[in-house]
Amino acid sequence: MELTDAGLKGITGEFGHVERVMEQVGFARGGAWDYNKASFDLKLEGKDSDYYLRVQSHVVKGVLEDPKATIELENPVFLRHIFPHGLDGNTEIPEELENTIQETIQHIKKELG
Repeated sequence: MELTDAGLKGITGEFGHVERVMEQVGFARGGAWDYNKASFDLKLEGKDSDYYLRVQSHVVKGVLEDPKATIELENPVFLRHIFPHGLDGNTEIPEELENTIQETIQHIKKELG
């Protein structure tokens, strides 16, 4: 589920700074990256399943591995992990994770916005 009202889309910053901020709140840069885009994933454990909050980004100046490259964030996406592998992007956020997700997004906006 794309979180279109999160307020992250369009935020830009230097890659090195953005990556540090994302790591502060528990995100890891996913393995699916190239020199023009990257995804940051936060694993969340719910009562019935594991979930991910994913924030994708793309480079607007430079190349990704350069800490001075400028990247732009996209809308976050909430995903449910499907065992043994796979992700469901058509899932609702469980009530027990709503506050964690809101606080995480607010921290990112405060640090990068």
